[in-house]
Amino acid sequence: MKKAFLALGLLPLLAACGATPQAKLNQTVFDVDSSYHVLAQPIPDAIKGNVPGIALTDTQKDIAKRASQTVFNEISSLETSIEHGNSITQTGVNALQTDFLSFETCWAGLKTGTTPDACAALGGSK
Repeated sequence: MKKAFLALGLLPLLAACGATPQAKLNQTVFDVDSSYHVLAQPIPDAIKGNVPGIALTDTQKDIAKRASQTVFNEISSLETSIEHGNSITQTGVNALQTDFLSFETCWAGLKTGTTPDACAALGGSK
């Protein structure tokens, strides 16, 4: 969790590395992707019950999968646009960042046995 917060805290600094507005947006997508992978890495093991201290119900497992997939799909869509040389928008990047923060809140709650409202924002349920 500390890694995710650290990575998230560095996003604005890393995004500033691009020379053009489009390069900055692209870099932000890549930074969110990196943060997402750090945060989501234990989910498959937690779903299998292999992470000590995390006991998810079947409903919470489903919510974790759907919330994670929502953010992953959003990242993939933006990265595909970047790879094809298409411009991405600040609105799209802002939506990704908002969804990532919801995912972070959702996953943090699920790990502790609660189901935060943030999960519903990602297609999960309460």
